Amino acid sequence: MRHETKLVITLWGGMLGSMLLIGLIFQLPRLTQLPSSLTTGVEELFFLAIALILNRDWLRQTLNFGVSATWRRQIRPIMPTLIVAALIGLYTLATAQQLTNTLTLLFVAILISLFEETFFRGMLFQTSQSTLGVGRAAVFTSILFSLTHLINLGHQTLSLTLLQLGFTFVLGLLLCLITAQTTSLLWPLLIHTVNDFFSMMEPPINLPGITTTSFQIIEIAVIILLILPILRQNHQWLS
Repeated sequence: MRHETKLVITLWGGMLGSMLLIGLIFQLPRLTQLPSSLTTGVEELFFLAIALILNRDWLRQTLNFGVSATWRRQIRPIMPTLIVAALIGLYTLATAQQLTNTLTLLFVAILISLFEETFFRGMLFQTSQSTLGVGRAAVFTSILFSLTHLINLGHQTLSLTLLQLGFTFVLGLLLCLITAQTTSLLWPLLIHTVNDFFSMMEPPINLPGITTTSFQIIEIAVIILLILPILRQNHQWLS
């Protein structure tokens, strides 16, 4: 195992331990009385701060949230993803009822996405590319991204968690490929924010025969379809 791969696994393990520790702290009696959105927001700020410190002291990886002068050419293969994300975001906003709650959850979704894109795509994925290449680095770090969600077993069922692992794995793949395609974390951040905002708002899906499980399976299939245009333009990533 190469040095960069060991470093990525070590940083991921350290971050996972930090997340578990901070989660336990917020289970203290007085802190459990705080609103869940406030608790989640503060936790994500801690996670982001830890990620930035790790990046400063260990990786020194460039975190690019800007867009280059050639972004219009780069963005073509990810246009289907952006269209789907825009439609999901608009539908979520259209079905929202309370403005204050909507803005709060949107802010929390931004914080979650900012931490996860900074750490997983900005740090771990980009570091792994140097030795594994884009394709294998995307798979490797998406597995780590998926496994991180095992911590949700503390408050949800095993079956739901397993579905979430599959969903976050393919979502991680998509976001890694978009990062490689655009050389920017901006687009993954926007797409990730829309996904988390949709998940937290839980807008009504009035389709016959569609359950929570079947809907998540459909989401996984849609993400796989969104990955294909990017791979077609960059088939060398598969080698």
